[in-house]
Formats: sequence, C-alpha cells, structure tokens
Amino acid sequence: MNHKSATSGGRQVTWKVKQFAAGGNHTILLSDDGKVRVTGNNEDGRCGVEGVHQLKQFEELQLTRGLTALHVAANWSATTIVLKDDAVWTCGTGLSGELGLGPEVKTSAHLQRIANFPPQGTQVSHLTSGMSHTVAILANGEAYGWGRGRKGQLGEPAQEVWTPRKISGLDFRAVKAVCGTDFTLIVGEPSTGRMTLLGGHSNDRFGLSSNRPLSIEGWKDIAASWCSIAVLRASGELVAWGRNDHGQLPPDGLLEIEAIAAGSEHCLALTKTGGVLAWGWGEHGNCGSPTNERGDVKARWNELEFTGRAKIVFAGCATSFIEVEETGMDGG
Repeated sequence: MNHKSATSGGRQVTWKVKQFAAGGNHTILLSDDGKVRVTGNNEDGRCGVEGVHQLKQFEELQLTRGLTALHVAANWSATTIVLKDDAVWTCGTGLSGELGLGPEVKTSAHLQRIANFPPQGTQVSHLTSGMSHTVAILANGEAYGWGRGRKGQLGEPAQEVWTPRKISGLDFRAVKAVCGTDFTLIVGEPSTGRMTLLGGHSNDRFGLSSNRPLSIEGWKDIAASWCSIAVLRASGELVAWGRNDHGQLPPDGLLEIEAIAAGSEHCLALTKTGGVLAWGWGEHGNCGSPTNERGDVKARWNELEFTGRAKIVFAGCATSFIEVEETGMDGG
C-alpha cells in the first residue's frame, strides 16, 4: 500500500508502513518517513491527540519539536513512542505502570516523556508491548521493562514496575522481544538461537514454558498472541506453542511463508506469493470466512481475499491489517 500526502509546496510524496501497533481499541502507525498516525478510541488521550474522544481515520500526530519517530508500541489503553533523539514518550491510561511515568501518573491525555530513559549513551533498538507491559531492547543488548509484572513477565521481583527497570539475568545479547498477556519472550541473534521466557511458569496452563523449544536458531520472524508464540525460521519452518483451543497454533500443510503476525488470539501468515493466510479465533471477521460454530478457523486456514499482492501483515485485537502493493489497506 502506497499512501500519498501533500507537502507544503503541494508536491505529492509517497510513504509506506514501517511499524503497526494495535491496542484494545486504538491503532498506531509509523511510516517510513518517521511520522506517526493514530486512530481509534481517544477518550483518555491514548492516541496522543487532545480534545478529541474518537478518531475515525488515521490522523498525523504532532510530535515534540518536529522530531520523527523510530518505534511505536501499544498496550490495551496506552501508547509508547521512541523519537529520533532517543527520548521515550507515553500517553493514555496505565493502572499497572504501563505509562512508565511513576506510580503517581496513571493517566495522561498527552504525550509525556519518561525521565532518564534510556540511560545516557544508549539507544532503543526494539520496542514491543503486551496488554499491560512494555519491553525495550537497547542497542547494547540490554532489556528494560515496565508495567504489569506480577506474573514475572518483567523478571524479578515479580511486581508492578512503574518506571523502566533493567531485566536482570540475561546471559546473551538481546535483539528482540515479544509480549503476551503475562509473559515475555526475549531472543538473541538468530545465529545463536538463544532465548529466555519470562512469566508463564507458575501456572503453565497452556504449556508456554514446558513446550517451548530448546533453541530457535535461525529464526526469521517471531510473533506472540495473548497466550501463544510463533517462530518462523529462515528455512520456512513455523514452530509454535501455547494456547490452541481456538486453533491459534498453525495447521499442517501451510504454503511457503515469508512473514507472520499475531493478534489477540489469531495468526496471519504472508506467503511468498503475496497471499495472506489466517487461522485461530475469527469471530469478528479477522480470519475471513468460513469459521466454525464458535467463530474459529481451527486445524486449517483461510486465505484472505483482497485485490493486489500483500507485502506486510499486521494484527491486533481481533483485527487484521494487510499492506497491499499499489492498493490500500484491508482490515478484517
């Protein structure tokens, strides 16, 4: 999907999606020109736009000092943005520390900067959020987290974390993380296959801990839903474990996959031919049709219908987004 916007001189320029983040009822889009566009519920300012309760289409967010953004992430009701000067800003509601602004700040109708983060001389290289916690990976391989941590998803001690706290105990250089409802998977370089799972141990209801592979060497892409994890290897193998009562884990016989995305309880796969496959909980149309009597696409997949060739897939809470070459965005 190529989006066009006019410059001050009236000249049309093209931008493409770089990152997509979906909360409970709001969506954040980061384009390759560093601009942030927001839409959805904004009653508490989670979209960073003051004076508007509901955004019905993407609107450009005015960032401080005209800076561009490097990373975006979304909790259920909060937004986090890393700007080009390495400052981290948040807005919305965070009753368990999701804003990272300290226990005295549980809601903010406008973007506020997290003080003293990242540490001086460091940069955020990767940012991700779950429903109620956020993890930032620094370029030096360290990981920091804030938000709900009572299940150990932010390391020890297992408690709410109101300002960014370094995740201790990592014995490898972190490069990426994915967050579920109450767990975090942190991984190292694909060549090492190193990983650590935080949370999900005390009550391993869905086998996130007991069924995890010993190594994910050669990983190419990683995604997490609320209660499951999927890893796409460079070889094309898709390895997944966790909750599967709605068919969240991939079915057998999938076509060749280029990339994956996970929503709350469903998964999308971009095929090498530009198609998009969907499976899991699809009650709201996010997995296309048909579904079974429970609204699931279980032990099989649907191929989503759209015009053009898909280039990137994104997923949120019962929503699916597809970047389609030379057309627009189709959401399910």
